[in-house]
Amino acid sequence: METRKLDSAAVLAALAEPRRADMVRLLELGYRSQRNLSEQLDMSQPLVSHHLKVLRDAGLVTSTVCERVTVYILRPSSLSALAHRLQLMADNAAEIAKIKPC
Repeated sequence: METRKLDSAAVLAALAEPRRADMVRLLELGYRSQRNLSEQLDMSQPLVSHHLKVLRDAGLVTSTVCERVTVYILRPSSLSALAHRLQLMADNAAEIAKIKPC
């Protein structure tokens, strides 16, 4: 898998859309084809394709071909990087909260 810098804003924007969040929840459980996602989420295949592109562009999803079918899976490194970034933000916020504002 390719390595790239995580764009936290793009990831959060991608996850903010409810249908993409639903897709991520399904992909969290394992590989899924576009057809499977379409059926499980009751969405048209073109709409699933659009949402997969957004997730792929944000670095959250990758794909591979398995028996002539493209299947999608979450990129654990992207999720780990996002979790790390959020933890840093929480740690910084906790330190700032200790300082009296005036």
